[in-house]
Amino acid sequence: MHESHVSFRQPLPPNRAIAAAIRLLADDQLKVVEAARDCLRQYGERARAQLNKAAELAEASVRVRARELLRNLEVRRLLRRLLALDLDHAGRKKPEALLTGTVLSAQMVRTFTMTAPQLSCILRGEAKVLRRKIRGRSLPVSARILSEHLAGTMGLSGGESSKGELDHVLLDRVLVNRVGIPVALSLIWLLVARWAGLSVSGVGMPEHFLLRLHGRRPVLLDPFHGGRQVTKVDCIRHLKSIGYGQVLSHLRDLTEREVLTHYLRALRSAAESKGRGDTHETLRDALFRLETL
Repeated sequence: MHESHVSFRQPLPPNRAIAAAIRLLADDQLKVVEAARDCLRQYGERARAQLNKAAELAEASVRVRARELLRNLEVRRLLRRLLALDLDHAGRKKPEALLTGTVLSAQMVRTFTMTAPQLSCILRGEAKVLRRKIRGRSLPVSARILSEHLAGTMGLSGGESSKGELDHVLLDRVLVNRVGIPVALSLIWLLVARWAGLSVSGVGMPEHFLLRLHGRRPVLLDPFHGGRQVTKVDCIRHLKSIGYGQVLSHLRDLTEREVLTHYLRALRSAAESKGRGDTHETLRDALFRLETL
């Protein structure tokens, strides 16, 4: 009786497996390329160094695919940082965590956006001017001065923009173009107002977004419409006119996490309309995890 010999192929060490997968990115067969991509995604950060080299030195098709994988790694890193933010203890006067979360979310969609320190510098500068103007003023007067400064002096306003217009969602582009969707404008208003010393919360209306300035008699502002002051009665009447029965739940103060969730939904809608599949999936993951934490 002869003894049978069976040879087992040993798995490649990670570095060699990553190098082999990168070489397969040049294959003519799409199935092979997709398998190589899946392999490299599984290696994650361990593949970064070799992907960086391929993105600069390899043939054209490999360079493009390596850069796509590097971008995917970066988006996943941004997601991890976003989910690690302490959004539950920020309070109505501390905008730093919310600003950082907004910037991290934006960077998932577009690589080159202003950093949090860059945006903070601009918005803090406006807040410094505003703080001098509202010193000693009542809340209604402070609210009016806030709107006059942001809508009047800075020229920020709402526009008849589609949900797919990224430049109306990304805060740095809104500051350049002076036009934004409700949640983007409200975030700018909120950040500047908090740095100016006001206590402010977001209010998530259906298909809209408002701000509430807190005091003895809170004030509701509508940044999309020039920062005009609206009343709770106005909001209830509007909600009922468009078919909402339980209206009070739409007029409560949002947590920082909920404000960021509203912004992520707007970004996801814009990313989806642009056909950014991987980014859309990551934003959907971010939304799910923020809502279930």
